[in-house]
Amino acid sequence: MRIKLSKTFYYRLSESDNLESLSKDYNCDITNIKRNDPSNTVYPGEWVYIKQNEFISHYVKPTETLASIATKYNVDINVLRKDNTLNNDKLFIGQRIKIFES
Repeated sequence: MRIKLSKTFYYRLSESDNLESLSKDYNCDITNIKRNDPSNTVYPGEWVYIKQNEFISHYVKPTETLASIATKYNVDINVLRKDNTLNNDKLFIGQRIKIFES
């Protein structure tokens, strides 16, 4: 259950949540999920504080190219290369591409 739509918010964990899925679903690093319990075990019903990254995480799907991703997000392909320290246009399925908000 998401309480507030912003860059930081509180979230109540469900049965199916884990730190990795929260990180991917809400565009944040695991270190940006603040909890009362420092362990990696999350508990259903527990409230966590999530601080989202200042960029969008795009995970490469089959048949996607750097050019198609640049077009999708209306970003210059050279900016994508630079922001993601890519030496060429070769991508891998599941690879995370950061698209920084302007």
